[in-house]
Amino acid sequence: MLGLISTPDPRYGGAPDPDEERERRWEPINWRISVSMTLSLLCLIVSGTTPVAVTVLLHVSAIGLCVYAMRLAWPTRRSPDEDDQDL
Repeated sequence: MLGLISTPDPRYGGAPDPDEERERRWEPINWRISVSMTLSLLCLIVSGTTPVAVTVLLHVSAIGLCVYAMRLAWPTRRSPDEDDQDL
């Protein structure tokens, strides 16, 4: 009886397949994002063996690289004209 509760009716078409929607929107990672995140991680690793002044500089540069990668990864706003082209 529990199997009958949420079975979709094929006559009404149902919802789109979420896997197809995910594949349609998927974009490969930008090389600038991966390089900046790798350099940020290296700054944090190396900062453990350096003097205090260099450690502070490496931490600031690691934060800056992370912010740069975040800006690159942030989706851009679409203008209303681009939305009309999809129709």
